Amino acid sequence: MVPNQSKPVAARVPIDLAERLDRAADENDLTKSKLVARAVEYYVDENPDRIRAFYPDGSLAAFVEELFE
Repeated sequence: MVPNQSKPVAARVPIDLAERLDRAADENDLTKSKLVARAVEYYVDENPDRIRAFYPDGSLAAFVEELFE
């Protein structure tokens, strides 16, 4: 059996956003936890705010970021 390779994280969001997450999870037959995990994974992968810690070590994107410092 493979051990669980995840770690819990938590956040507080405005009520309207929490309600939208509930609806989206229901519409897509997902748990809210799975939906939020997928959203976080997508955000980290896309890194729209160009947060350096989200770039893999040695990645081209990290190198380019360093050039513009």
